Amino acid sequence: MNKEMPGISKWSPQGYTLVEVVVALGLSLLTVSVIYALYIQELKAQGVREHVLDMQQQARVVVDLVTREILMAGYDPRGVNRDSDLTNDFEGITYDPGKLSIKADLNGNGLVSDANESIVFVHDATTHMLRRNTGGGNQPFGEDIEAFVVDYLDQGGNPTTNSKAIRQVRILVTARTSQPDPQYGKNGGYRTVTLHSRITMRNSQS
Repeated sequence: MNKEMPGISKWSPQGYTLVEVVVALGLSLLTVSVIYALYIQELKAQGVREHVLDMQQQARVVVDLVTREILMAGYDPRGVNRDSDLTNDFEGITYDPGKLSIKADLNGNGLVSDANESIVFVHDATTHMLRRNTGGGNQPFGEDIEAFVVDYLDQGGNPTTNSKAIRQVRILVTARTSQPDPQYGKNGGYRTVTLHSRITMRNSQS
């Protein structure tokens, strides 16, 4: 007599039914879809992080380089000797609300018209570009710069419009991401970062 042993199911030679196959395929497709969606989401998040890092780096580079130029403003090796015949007659920083103008006699020849001795920074709000002119025209200096604000301060830290009284310069740089993020609802999707710096001119005459 053929008896089934308890605890052991009878194997069916028919295999899986059509319903079982369809259910298995559906579950597989669902799993693949979820994994793919997570992968795409992570790619987008990685792109946003890269754009933010690039933006922050751009802002830091602009602040660092502009600060370096301001620290050289008014450099005058001939001015060590205070004879009127040897001292250059120029202002290291010229007051201008629309641009930052810096002068330095780097080679000590009594002129500030040589290369890199007269520098002008101008911000183009339309193209979000900070440009630098050393005598050869406005050249791109900082990309994706949303704002470039310069404040001129006197010895006491008060705002001044007198070029001769300028002893400190305060700059504000706002950079933005190169591409908008559709998931970011502000500023047209562009994330921004703002850095401040306050520089005391070391070559100005008290």
